[in-house]
Amino acid sequence: MKVRELIEILEDMDPDADVFVMSQESWPFECSVAGVAERRAWVEEDPEAEPSTGRDRWGASEAQLPANDVFIVEGSQLRYGAKAAWEAARR
Repeated sequence: MKVRELIEILEDMDPDADVFVMSQESWPFECSVAGVAERRAWVEEDPEAEPSTGRDRWGASEAQLPANDVFIVEGSQLRYGAKAAWEAARR
């Protein structure tokens, strides 16, 4: 998902609603959101590193991955979740 796609989905939501992360589809938990981070915040860009093609992120080093990748960082587990959330998710 791209940031613009996430923004489009969130534009239809209540701006005062709390945000959580539903994790682990097979054993779901509701988690708070600790924050949002970009990869560039913890990785020094290496000008000599060959960029990842995007198809094989598993074998790429951190320096090869896009520095502008955005992460919603999971906070505390709050309660058990619902598997139905994956079916209801907007994409």
